[in-house]
Amino acid sequence: MAYFYSLRGWLELEIEQFEQAIFLVKSLQTSHEQDPKTGLYLQGWCWGESPVNWTRYLFYGADVTAEGLELFEDTLFKLREMDLNLSGFFQAQGEDGEKKIIYEVIDSEVFVQEEVFVQEKSRILMGVQ
Repeated sequence: MAYFYSLRGWLELEIEQFEQAIFLVKSLQTSHEQDPKTGLYLQGWCWGESPVNWTRYLFYGADVTAEGLELFEDTLFKLREMDLNLSGFFQAQGEDGEKKIIYEVIDSEVFVQEEVFVQEKSRILMGVQ
């Protein structure tokens, strides 16, 4: 059975660069619309149609498998290669709460941090005191 992550977060872009980023995402969505899994995962990208003040946001939110994480990372790095001024934050939380991946985007550099939580199992030892 597949292991799922709840992946969600955002990228901040300058208004002048926003259309370039959306063009890439729309192109990927169109080119993979016949692929059931890839097409589905690319639908997780969304954005508001009108700017609110001086920053535009590109959001991602979906429950994905490891394959979906790879696709997300590929898309994130394609955006980074476009020489855009990117900042943002994404978190992928494993379905059992034991795995967490943080993607932090600072000045177009992507930093990835993986954490694994193992819950300690405690035992009550019964004996004579």
